[in-house]
Amino acid sequence: MKHTPWLLIYLRFALTIPAIALGYLLITGWVYVLLLAIAATTDYYDGVLARKLNVETAAIRQWDSIADTVFFLGVLAGMWFAYPSIYTTYKAGIASIIGLEVIRYIFDYIKFRRGASYHAYSAKIFGVTLLAATIAIMGFGYAHILFPLAIFMGIVSEVEGLLMSVILREWTYNVKHLGIAWQLRKNSNK
Repeated sequence: MKHTPWLLIYLRFALTIPAIALGYLLITGWVYVLLLAIAATTDYYDGVLARKLNVETAAIRQWDSIADTVFFLGVLAGMWFAYPSIYTTYKAGIASIIGLEVIRYIFDYIKFRRGASYHAYSAKIFGVTLLAATIAIMGFGYAHILFPLAIFMGIVSEVEGLLMSVILREWTYNVKHLGIAWQLRKNSNK
């Protein structure tokens, strides 16, 4: 039982392949929505079970974040195959989020020698808006309102994550917002 959170994380990595393949094959609608539902379920329950089974570790939280990133890059690739006009319309926003994520990973590796895994509230809101937007696009061919909102929240989340990394003196995880990062910095001076 204690390995279940890891299995759910591995499953999300594995779901990246069908996320790309279904988009490439132009299989969208309820099949793609089902794939997204399975991925969202694994994302939710890996953390819940890790806490319930008392096996939550920094490694689980970090690999959970990596699995989310890899899966949604796969979804982005699938979306590109199925709806290439999305990129024409939203390329600046998509590029901004990916660019900020790359900058954040580089900064975190330089400063902490590993990637951050804050699981901030802004990241959770981004995840929910991204899931809703992806369901709307891949399930119903609709991007208006939801996708721009997801892009906005993605930029907010990435900027907050980068600021947390700048503020914190040492690597930590589960930092819910900038105020907590600032408090941790102040406490490290004592």
